[in-house]
Order: sequence, then structure tokens, then C-alpha cells
Amino acid sequence: MCKLVRLIVCSALIITFAAISFGNVPDVRFASGRSALNIPFKIFNNHIYLQVRVNDATPLWFLLDTGAVNIINQRHAPALGLKLTPAGQAIGNGEGVADVFSTDKVSYSLPGVTVRNQKFGVLSLENVEECVTKIDVDLQGRITARTAARDKEQPPMDGVLGAELFRLFVVEIDYVAKTINLRDPENYRYQGDGEKIPLEMRGKHIYMRAPLTASNHNVLTGLFMIDSGSAAALVLASPFVEQNRLLPPANETTPFAICGIGGDSPTQIGRVTEISLGKIKLDNPVTMFSQAANGVLAGSDFSGQIGDAILRRFRVVFDYSRKLMVLERVMVQSH
Repeated sequence: MCKLVRLIVCSALIITFAAISFGNVPDVRFASGRSALNIPFKIFNNHIYLQVRVNDATPLWFLLDTGAVNIINQRHAPALGLKLTPAGQAIGNGEGVADVFSTDKVSYSLPGVTVRNQKFGVLSLENVEECVTKIDVDLQGRITARTAARDKEQPPMDGVLGAELFRLFVVEIDYVAKTINLRDPENYRYQGDGEKIPLEMRGKHIYMRAPLTASNHNVLTGLFMIDSGSAAALVLASPFVEQNRLLPPANETTPFAICGIGGDSPTQIGRVTEISLGKIKLDNPVTMFSQAANGVLAGSDFSGQIGDAILRRFRVVFDYSRKLMVLERVMVQSH
């Protein structure tokens, strides 16, 4: 059996807040027309980082994450003049909890668009950021521990743009060009020939139904959260793994620990035979088989998460207003 790897993926800033309501009415202002186009981003360890200006301060680096709410890293609260209100605790892919605050009347802007009157969660992201400094994740979701110092290309983890942004706009992500487009959903209609995937909306998260062929050749249909905040390809929740006996033999897996909000969580890394996204079939994706006893991956009623190591193989359109995700095939270059 392989040695336990502790420094693994900052999979999923998937957070549920016990006491935060994000019902503020936003004020969206485009610089021109009804869209903001070609907003640049960086990719590091399969995470998308955007430069975001909060309350007209110096731009900060925010993850683009379908699996989270809008978050500001607590270390920036004093400089941004944020008034914090205790809002209970948050859970994520780790097995512990984290204290969380809320702050409202926040304004943020990206090139070509400003959003005012927003509420954000505020919590420490230091442990998640530290996790990312110690690993390398490739395009397939394979993970190795980094032996060198912090990568000079790694942006800081200053915050997260999550469900609230995706509900305001149609979000088009071009991983090859490293740009996103934000469009007013009211008059938007997708005109391309990509694979259209119906989404299920549960709270602030999005899910899709997908058939999965396990390594034992059993075919199951699961409910998978779409999580652009996960560096991984495919993560299977522990109840789904246990109930369907999906864990491959020990000689085909490597034990490790996911780290994220709430600390670490035990997992085995291996592969399944196939997963289908609509008519698109993906063979032998790198798969994390959760062994969690607590946290999101232990107590939720979904089957797992589809992360950025899969999403970045496509040009992706998220249209929450129509409960639709579109995948357009592209040629993605390796690192």
C-alpha cells in the first residue's frame, strides 16, 4: 500500500452557511451594452483566478467557484473596512467546521462590469491556500506533492466568486484563451453546437445526472455537483462509494487526504472505467473515492463532484437562468 499523502487537493470550497441569507437585490452595471467580454484569468492547479476590485480597493485574486458562495478572505476585512456579523459555521470537503461571518453592501468589479449591494461570507482561507502551495495538479487531475517552495505563478487566495455571480450572469469560460464572458441572461440564447446538459438547482449548488461505469463494470447513475472550485476530475462521496462497493482493490488505489474548508478528509485515489456527460464519454478519469466520516462528502445526498480537471477539457457555458450547462469540445494544451 502506498504511503499516505497529506498534501492533496484543495477540492471544493463547497460551503453551507447556517445563518447567511444572500437575498440582497444586486445593482449590475455594464461599462458597455449588456455584457463584459474577454475578462482575463489565470489557471493554477486547475483553479481559475480572477482579479476583482472590492469596494474600489486594490484588485485582489478571487477563485471562480460554482461550488461556493461569494467569500472574502478574512485577512482582508480590516483593509476593506468590512463590518462583520457572526454567521455560524461553515462546512466543506474537510471533516471539521470553520467560523464564518457575513458582510453586506459590498461592491465588486471586474473589467467591464460592476456589481453593487452584495452580501459576502467572510472566513479564513489560509489553510486552503497553504494546501494549494504544496501540491501540483495536472490536466487529468493527477496530484503530486511539490518539493520546491511556493510557485511564483500561484496567485493568493483572496476570495471566491461563487453562486451569486453565476445567478447574475450567463458565464462563458474559455480555458484555452483564459478568458470569461459575462452576459445579461435576459435575452441570451446559446447558438452553438455544444453538448447541452440540463442542470438541477439545489440551493446555491448545481448538479447533473450522469451514468458512471465502475472498475467492476457496474453501471450506475449518479447525481454530481458541478464544482469549478475543485482541482480534481471526479470525486465520489463516501456513502455512494460504500453503498455501491465502488472502491477498487488496494493495489489500484493510493490513500491520501483532501484538504479544504474544515481541514483534512481521508480519500483513496484511483479510477473508474467511464463517466458520461450527456453524449460525451470520458474514459478512465482519475477518481477520488472519499472515505469521509463527516463533512460535505459524508453527509450529503449527492453522489460526488465533477471538478475543473474535467471541465477545462471544454469551453463551458453556465446559464443558471435556464438550468443549462453547455460543453464545447476544444483542444487543451498540456502544462
